[in-house]
Amino acid sequence: MIFSSINSQENIDSLKVKTNPIIFTDLNVGYANGALKGISGGISLNYQAKDNLFKFRFFRVEDIEKIEFFLIFPINSIYTTLDEYAFLYGKRYIDDGFSYHFSGGISYNKEKYHNNGNVTTKGSFIGFPLEIGVGWFKSKKERFRVFYGLIPVGKPTGFGRSFGIKLYANIAKKSYVGLGLSVGLGWHKKY
Repeated sequence: MIFSSINSQENIDSLKVKTNPIIFTDLNVGYANGALKGISGGISLNYQAKDNLFKFRFFRVEDIEKIEFFLIFPINSIYTTLDEYAFLYGKRYIDDGFSYHFSGGISYNKEKYHNNGNVTTKGSFIGFPLEIGVGWFKSKKERFRVFYGLIPVGKPTGFGRSFGIKLYANIAKKSYVGLGLSVGLGWHKKY
């Protein structure tokens, strides 16, 4: 009887605790300057293994040349867009509810010219995207909150929101550098 209780205790102690994967998405809005100047924005999907960060991002820079309005509605516009599809690899370090990262990679870029609804592709090229950022997120498991954090829902979870600042660039035929704000959703660390 004594022997069986000792063995059963060993089995309980050897159980592994499951942790969540570090996977999250970011929405970015900012300003870029370079070959194209103007509002920039994008979305990225991030996965972290140990301190290695793998990121796929879509980014767009819009350089608005002219907009004509009727009352408050734009009726004619001339602008150029630069779309970036990139895969980046880098390092991400976590300290409680704070993280910082840097990454670089390769991108496919497409430039388009929009003139009153007519779209002309000006060209496509390869680039080398870079990104440095800091972010803040919840440091411990809490109940997820909806309506801007007012109403708690469900059991405590590691899933939550984040916000941060990013400096980003793309070294290519049409290079640019930008600064923006990011908001995210996902599991930002192992809880």
